[in-house]
Amino acid sequence: MTPLSEKNKHYPLIPEEERRCIWMTTGLISYKLCDRNYQCEICPFDQAITNEESGEGDFQEWEDYNRVEGTLKSGPSAQINGSVFYHPDHCWAQVEDPEKVRIGINYLLSQLITTLKVVILPRGGSFTGQGECCAHIILEDYILPVISPLSGAILTVNPRLKKEPELITADPRGEGWLATIRPKNLESDLKQLLFGRKACLWYQREEQEIIARTADLLLKNNPQAMGPTMQDGGVRINCLPDLLNAVNPQQRAQILDFFITKHRKKA
Repeated sequence: MTPLSEKNKHYPLIPEEERRCIWMTTGLISYKLCDRNYQCEICPFDQAITNEESGEGDFQEWEDYNRVEGTLKSGPSAQINGSVFYHPDHCWAQVEDPEKVRIGINYLLSQLITTLKVVILPRGGSFTGQGECCAHIILEDYILPVISPLSGAILTVNPRLKKEPELITADPRGEGWLATIRPKNLESDLKQLLFGRKACLWYQREEQEIIARTADLLLKNNPQAMGPTMQDGGVRINCLPDLLNAVNPQQRAQILDFFITKHRKKA
């Protein structure tokens, strides 16, 4: 199938003489009509993307975090894609064009999944609402509901997940995508999602909370798995994959349940 960007070269969606939305020039979106006379400061779509409600203090906090934990390449922001929107229930949404948004689960949630059995995807043509369950990931000890990041009709589902459900953990932002949606209220839905530096800060807090929960579980049930402590002359473990490798599937299911239940209580 010819990419939309290639088609646009031969069949322009907007005449050359017309002005384009600034976000089209960045490559983030392929097409968007402007109904605000190009006054970005009053555009809800622009506000959703730039997260104007996020102040410079948040940005400084993120800079300080990476000076302590390492570079942007190795810190939590390495798992945040700059062109993707994130739902607080750890699903992502990538706008491919005004009529098609690809969705999936994020890396943090995929790290908590173990003993994966099957992925139950929605039916093509069915409708899902933002914040509603649109799919299920069936584990040996847990059924994980997948929350839709936006409202709309299901266009397609990932056919590979039927025979290769492990893709959802091996490559959650790539081959492990879940579905594509024709959005119903794209601009208003995007405004409810996390993007850019705000997504980075959110991811950092979520990851640190899971690290603390996992470490606490290990200390209570399996202290030898923590290895040497700071008092013993060892190095503190604060890497989530390393911590999760030290817990058994049942303990990881407990962490996942805590994680999901926490978000339900906030809703």
